[in-house]
Amino acid sequence: MPLGSGQTVLIVDDSPVMRQMLFNIFANEGFNVVAQAADGEEALTLFDLHKPDLTTLDIVMPKIRGTEVLASLMEKYPDSCVIMASSVSDARTVMHCLKMGARQYIIKPYDEEKVMNAVKKALRLG
Repeated sequence: MPLGSGQTVLIVDDSPVMRQMLFNIFANEGFNVVAQAADGEEALTLFDLHKPDLTTLDIVMPKIRGTEVLASLMEKYPDSCVIMASSVSDARTVMHCLKMGARQYIIKPYDEEKVMNAVKKALRLG
């Protein structure tokens, strides 16, 4: 049985290439990518609309930064499952996001195995 088996995902990244990479990884694992957002404002709207099981969230984006989106999501939906997905890898940023409520943090460029390991931990599967 595929890992995702119908679980819903929102992918948030301002890079179409990165969104496509994540989309392919999730699709291969049986997840249902319900929406993709290119900026923080769109992310909040789409999250409200779909209330996905899992959200991947970039940090450096136009309109609203990923950390602000994370804060907003945690305030409104404290149980939401968010994985930060960024090229920003300094320890302070990673710790800040995890303290704010992100369940995992993955670094670009994406490696399918690392992404799925983070997803398993974030969704507490296995």
